[in-house]
Amino acid sequence: MTNRFILSAILPITFLLAPNGCQPEYVSNSRIFAEGKISSSTGANIPVKLYAEDILISETKTDAQGNFKLGGPGTTQEKTLVLNRKIISFTSSDPECKLAYDSLSIIIPAKNTAFRFPQIQLKP
Repeated sequence: MTNRFILSAILPITFLLAPNGCQPEYVSNSRIFAEGKISSSTGANIPVKLYAEDILISETKTDAQGNFKLGGPGTTQEKTLVLNRKIISFTSSDPECKLAYDSLSIIIPAKNTAFRFPQIQLKP
């Protein structure tokens, strides 16, 4: 009887403490921050999302001046800043940021945790 009780108490605890292999590899206490300004005739209320692979880390909308700020848990992989509108050009605090092949997002390298985009120009 006592063996049964011990097993029934330990098994759920062991299951809860086991590492979850299905989740992305998050860096311990790491965060990622991205902020910027969208220069467009309709720069207000544009949805901006930050992804790590297919996982949404953070989302927001631009304010009346086209500014946005995002933050979320950091990962060991590249991130993607998705605007879902054609990006004509952008400037970045990190020269390794690059435009995605479809021009709808900016690929952010994994090495840094804070990124500034002083100017993102969208197609009208």
